[in-house]
Amino acid sequence: MGAMTDDKKKKGPDGVSTYPADAHDLASYEQASQALSQLSTPVLVRSSNPHERLFVAAFDGTGNSMLKDAPANHTNVADIVRQTAAANSRGLTNVRVEYMEGPGTQDGALKRGWDAATGNSYEDRVEEMYARFTAQSKRWLAEDPEAQIRVVSVGFSRGAEQAAGFTRLVDERGIQDPKGRVEDRDLFGNLKQVRYPEPALVPAHQVPQAVALFDPVGTGKPRDHDRRQPPSVLSGFQITAEDERRNLFKSTSILDPGATENGRFLNVTVGGAHSDIGGSYTLNGLSVRSGNLMVDYLNSLSDQPFLAKRAVPAAPEMNVVHRSEEHSRLYRTSDFDKDGQRDRMERLTPSKKVAHPNDNEPRDEAMNERFAHRPVAIGPVPAERPRLQDGPAPVVADTHALFERLGRAAVDGDVDGARAVGGSFLASEQGLSLQRRGGEQAQAAAPAEPERPRQQAEANDPTPPTQPPPGYEGPERRQTPRL
Repeated sequence: MGAMTDDKKKKGPDGVSTYPADAHDLASYEQASQALSQLSTPVLVRSSNPHERLFVAAFDGTGNSMLKDAPANHTNVADIVRQTAAANSRGLTNVRVEYMEGPGTQDGALKRGWDAATGNSYEDRVEEMYARFTAQSKRWLAEDPEAQIRVVSVGFSRGAEQAAGFTRLVDERGIQDPKGRVEDRDLFGNLKQVRYPEPALVPAHQVPQAVALFDPVGTGKPRDHDRRQPPSVLSGFQITAEDERRNLFKSTSILDPGATENGRFLNVTVGGAHSDIGGSYTLNGLSVRSGNLMVDYLNSLSDQPFLAKRAVPAAPEMNVVHRSEEHSRLYRTSDFDKDGQRDRMERLTPSKKVAHPNDNEPRDEAMNERFAHRPVAIGPVPAERPRLQDGPAPVVADTHALFERLGRAAVDGDVDGARAVGGSFLASEQGLSLQRRGGEQAQAAAPAEPERPRQQAEANDPTPPTQPPPGYEGPERRQTPRL
């Protein structure tokens, strides 16, 4: 926890004041890396086994969208998605990613504000990710009837809570056949039930899983759901922010602090506020460190690393703790101020019938023993570029490979496959650039609208608002909830 001075009152480029990350803050990342190196994880996909597949379910934080935000404000979740999509365009086929924008990213101001305040879209986003998962799984099984499908769920903030809930859905349902999927909604459009009439492709409790969480925060709707990790989650890693002060941002201990006795889970606490861990700030020295920790963990799940670390900014002004409570006058810090400690939420299910509502379910040891395990390898950190402030390294799509995949999908009549190719292109630098140009052209043709005051826009955002180019609302994406 860094020391604060009068300098903290000066607003920085992220809209709030900051104070320098001190030796304690920086050392916390070294200690976290050391603890991570002692964690033994299952190798879920091996290049020597052509049947193994890994589905990455990526849930972004409240107010965060890699489809609408400026690249400099993308989160660590977005970086993981971008890198995985780029690897797919270069021919990686045994790992696929699907991305879910964070709560409070809808096009309408009222819907966006309500969802940002309450997280009300929890069910829609989790169910939507499950629908995408079943569609991808069906494609894999059509290509290879012996395909062995595994899942890692990644999330930030409320997206981390959704990731935790998604693991339960996968465990309880297995992999359903998406054919004939039916949604039941009430008169207000709220999701009541999803039905899958066809026999399951893979039975319940048979899909091996892992979970990767950036500072889970469950304010609102997420706490109405069971987020206990089920037996099929064999491994997990959580990064928790030490210096988040807001009363509304109590950390959820999806995974208990420290390492579990059986080596299943690790939860590390590091210096920084909420989005210093999950990302989206321009002054990103701490969030780059946090993202690099998660890259090491995710790479450990495959015998061939598919993610690269980022260079850590050396400039002192980049390595700061943000005073996130300054994003809105509505935020209060009275709970933190009592003892200088961030409170943690330990209850993981609202059910009163569960004997141990704070605890995850025991691991399926028989499933766990099917996998080789190894300590997490701590990869090298690349040297910093000579520029002071860089956005995320651009991902360049291999357009030749993409069009080859698109052609094969067209020949096979694979509509979902064609859409997946489109998703890979949209996540690339070329795709993002094309979307931004389209938004700028639309803005030029549209009548000017008065801007919302920044303070009003930020009032209900649990993660720092990241603003897209003026007037840019982003593309319509397949199955993304428009609530």
